[in-house]
Amino acid sequence: MPSILDDFKPEQNRYKSDLQPAPYLRIGLITFVALLGIVLYSFIPSGGVKIINGPGGSGPTQVTIKPGSSLTEIGRVLADAGVVNNYLEFVTAADDIPQASSIGPGKYNLVKSMGPKEAIFALLDPESKVSIKVVIPEGSRSKFVFAAAAQALGVSVGDFESLVKDPKDLGLPEYAKNNVEGFLYPATYRFEEGITPKEVLQQMIKRFNQAAEEQQLEATAKANGLTPYEVLIMASIVEKEVAPIDQAKAARVILNRLAAPMRLQLDSTLNYELDTNTIILTSEQLQQDSPYNTYTNDGLPPGPIANPSEAAINAVLNPEDGNWLYWVTVNLDTKETKFASTNKEFLGHKQEFLNWYNKNK
Repeated sequence: MPSILDDFKPEQNRYKSDLQPAPYLRIGLITFVALLGIVLYSFIPSGGVKIINGPGGSGPTQVTIKPGSSLTEIGRVLADAGVVNNYLEFVTAADDIPQASSIGPGKYNLVKSMGPKEAIFALLDPESKVSIKVVIPEGSRSKFVFAAAAQALGVSVGDFESLVKDPKDLGLPEYAKNNVEGFLYPATYRFEEGITPKEVLQQMIKRFNQAAEEQQLEATAKANGLTPYEVLIMASIVEKEVAPIDQAKAARVILNRLAAPMRLQLDSTLNYELDTNTIILTSEQLQQDSPYNTYTNDGLPPGPIANPSEAAINAVLNPEDGNWLYWVTVNLDTKETKFASTNKEFLGHKQEFLNWYNKNK
């Protein structure tokens, strides 16, 4: 986009005179014309377009960019707030920064007396935008998601819990069985002020659906002889049980035990039912009457036990080849995990964990 300064072309002098002014008059005229040029340029730049100068000073300030604002309109807002000296500088700088066209509406925390390019990059920085930030770590239970989002929005956890009791309008895929657990995509979200709990859940589920489509979840699950929901259940388990580097191996262990068949015997599924994160479960807990107790029930638990990452889902869709039937995380600090194909190997790894645990408890 050409600068509007290009439109200003001073008219050339059409007349010539053979009369030569006296030297002192010539000097005076030159000085006068030079001063007149400065005054004219200051007040009538770009063919008569008036520059809007912002207030002086420095320090933080907040600006609001309205939806559909052009770069010129954004520049005027910044100039009025004193962020830039004048809007023309901002528009000219934007010509050199293609990303400037993606500056969106909203409130921004900026600083007065910034350079025009500095202001553009500040507007492009998500950290400058006034928003509601919600961080959902990988492997978070939905209970944690509700608590984190409720705190950020300043609403009650119950506002989220009531929504998931009847989630038909949240955008869940049909195979989710009306269960949001596993479908609240873990990520860092920035929401506009005034967003509702329902809109928060809709955006998280929409993000999951996008990732599932990119991974071709349904087609790949079917090719592996699984349903998408089974993939989500297993992905949530490997997310909670092992480090990312071992997730593809752990997925293979689950598949091998299901094929044997052998019970999964996983602490993570029972901890989900108990709403705990106990490292060593008691004998009484191991006998808990629950469909999530994989010590007493065959097969997978009835649903995901967390919201898994894309990497965990991919690990289940592409498990590592191997004949392992067991795993033991022998060091909870480093998450070092050892895999075994025989019970004897497993017992050795289990003792290694107990040695570590007794030393560090």
